[in-house]
Amino acid sequence: MVYQTGGGTVDSPTGGVKINMIPKEGGNRFSGSLFQGYESSSLQSNNLTPRLAAAGLKSVDKIGTYDDTNATVGGPIAKDKLWYFGSVRFFTVDRPIASTYVSDGTRAGILACANALAGRGGTLCPQGVDPNHQYSGLVRLTWQASPRNKLSGYYDRIHKVRGAAMSPGDDQTTSSVRWNSPVYMSNLERYNNMYAAGIEKLYGTPEWFATARHNIDSGASTNTASTAEYGSYPDRYNMQASASYVTGSQAFKAGFQDSWGPYNQNLRANADLYQNYVTNAQGIPAPATVTLLATPSHWQDRLNANLGIYGQDVMTFKRATITLGGRWEYISEQVTGQDAQVGRFVNIPAFGDIQMPTWKNFSPRTSIVYDLFGTGKTAVRFGYNRFGVAATTTLASLYDPAAGTVINAAGNNTAPWTDKNGDDIAQGSFRCDFATDPGCEINFANIPANFGVISLANPDPGLTRPYVDQFNVGATHELMRGVSVSAEWFHNDTKNSWERNNVLRPGTYANGVVTNPSYRPVTIFSPIDGSPITMYDTVSTATARAVQNVDINDSNVKQSYNAIEFNFNARLPHGARLFGGSATDRTIANTCSGAATNPNFLITIGGVNYCDQANSGIPWRTQFKLAGTFPLPWYGLQVAAALQALPGYFLGTQALTAGGAGVPNFTSYSGAASTWTVTGTTTYAACPGNSASQGCVVGARVVPAGINSGTFTVPLDPPGTLLTPRVNQLDLSVSKRLTFGSVKIDPKLDIFNALNSDDYYDVRTQAFTPSATPGVSSGTYLQPGRILQGRLLRIAAVVNW
Repeated sequence: MVYQTGGGTVDSPTGGVKINMIPKEGGNRFSGSLFQGYESSSLQSNNLTPRLAAAGLKSVDKIGTYDDTNATVGGPIAKDKLWYFGSVRFFTVDRPIASTYVSDGTRAGILACANALAGRGGTLCPQGVDPNHQYSGLVRLTWQASPRNKLSGYYDRIHKVRGAAMSPGDDQTTSSVRWNSPVYMSNLERYNNMYAAGIEKLYGTPEWFATARHNIDSGASTNTASTAEYGSYPDRYNMQASASYVTGSQAFKAGFQDSWGPYNQNLRANADLYQNYVTNAQGIPAPATVTLLATPSHWQDRLNANLGIYGQDVMTFKRATITLGGRWEYISEQVTGQDAQVGRFVNIPAFGDIQMPTWKNFSPRTSIVYDLFGTGKTAVRFGYNRFGVAATTTLASLYDPAAGTVINAAGNNTAPWTDKNGDDIAQGSFRCDFATDPGCEINFANIPANFGVISLANPDPGLTRPYVDQFNVGATHELMRGVSVSAEWFHNDTKNSWERNNVLRPGTYANGVVTNPSYRPVTIFSPIDGSPITMYDTVSTATARAVQNVDINDSNVKQSYNAIEFNFNARLPHGARLFGGSATDRTIANTCSGAATNPNFLITIGGVNYCDQANSGIPWRTQFKLAGTFPLPWYGLQVAAALQALPGYFLGTQALTAGGAGVPNFTSYSGAASTWTVTGTTTYAACPGNSASQGCVVGARVVPAGINSGTFTVPLDPPGTLLTPRVNQLDLSVSKRLTFGSVKIDPKLDIFNALNSDDYYDVRTQAFTPSATPGVSSGTYLQPGRILQGRLLRIAAVVNW
């Protein structure tokens, strides 16, 4: 196995970590291995410290039970001709999750658990558990057809079950998600995110309406169904060939790669919506909004071609090694036509195949390595490489009229909800009259007129592929035999970024100012420090419903990344080894020009536009890692240690794209962290700072004239500045090798988080719920959500024969 973490060769279409694995094939000698690992709650310390308890936690993340068994075996069927190799794994881990509880599923039961968790009396409910199981098996046959030809085939079956997608909050005993990835063979994979038995209800029945997903304080707390059922069925076919020419001073290679195939997906959810709650001053979740879903829906996107043709020459001239290469790529995608589909809130008409813009790109791959003194001990290097964003069916999925996941993520599907009859069920048919109909609890006034009918976005015909230019400069020096140090600077520039423009609300951006007649500015005072925050509301509800988005490339939307790394590696006497280093990095984005048709992307706090993150004061983040192995002089024992000192984790959206697939983030402010949800009836609970002198009045409506666009998600922090505290962890292990003839046994004791740190790397919610105390939120705002596992002992052994 070979890892490549920097630069990139021409046979790699995208950047990032590249792993080259050579699979085991068996051989002429019968051999195998067995790994067995065991952990349990009896081997774990409790790290619910006074610090965490003071933050409101009653429970922390734990390991309930853990069992991991891996076995491999291989050998000959026909010597020198045919071999077999097989492996199996049985893995189980049941993890109690911090701040979760199991209620009876009724509203009264949920409130009783919530009150006990908040210290308002009652008995704490049992802690929620996330049970995970994985069973897998692989069989591979290899045939040496001739000295130059080898044929190999395998069958790999993986079965994964996740009994409950747990997150802080309520999760009743019947609430669960089953993650089932039953089969993948070579290039076919299947993924199903399914409701467990008893959760899925018959479409349109009272039980179906009553078992919607519940989100509390923008989190993923559920008391009935969890996320929508989602099926993912990508079929991928690949063809590739390459040739090499190698001499003493030159290595040339050329080749091509192509892949294609359909991607089928489906989506369905109880009630065709999520019910969203905001914790009030009494700590009780109160109905606030609903998230409308484009369900049930099924759709197919197709990758027609992802063709890459490449060539690279590596030449050595005395002390210099120069790599020159390039990769030409052709990408074609399409949306496959579908029949009409109808749901509670969607009415997707039938449509035919839709061709996406075709992309043709050239990416240079270059590097120079120079032996500075000709001694082979000091090398300096420079690299420049270009990588396009990952491209499979990314483009087609964004503009598929039937793509439920994309419609749901478009940011136009949240509507105010008033539980008029108090039954905790969001009722009302699509476009019912909220003002006059007592059975209509959902206010659809701000939902786009074409939501659920047609795609709300289309690509500009000239839309081109975003890419990243990567530069690196570094040096490595051998201080003494077995000891080397290195330093490297990395710089990335994101180019050809996408921007979404609503052509029905045209506007302009210049010199920090948006001119757009479709919006009116509204001043809202921060409940944290009283700073004035400028939000923009549509001038009418009709304007709010006017949505027709076109996605274009915008050269003014930028993102840059800089990092400096220092590393050392030391092979010490008696077999000891020590290595480690530090990395300091920062990412800065400027998305201001994207605010032309949505001025809220200016993120104006205290008169400063934080869409230019150079104004935010985003910190440089440094991490340090140190690890080593040391043979002891007694009984053949070997000890190992690893120290990680990590910077605080960012809270909020941090990049121009969502995830590694290159999908643009069109709906969230880049770097958004703490937010305040404001509706037309929201009032000021307090007026921090000098906001009272500027117009803030306790008890008055935040937006007296009402909000035509339904709700505001008000940013409360400069982007990229809200982080968790640093995370420090020390792990230790002791091992020994025992040999019995051809059998080798390596028993091992691992101690994870040896110092029993209570550091956390996520929070329950970034949603601020104002209280009567200025700057203080009720609910679970910034309460630690994901905590390091307490000190844990694992007993394990590896057997080889």
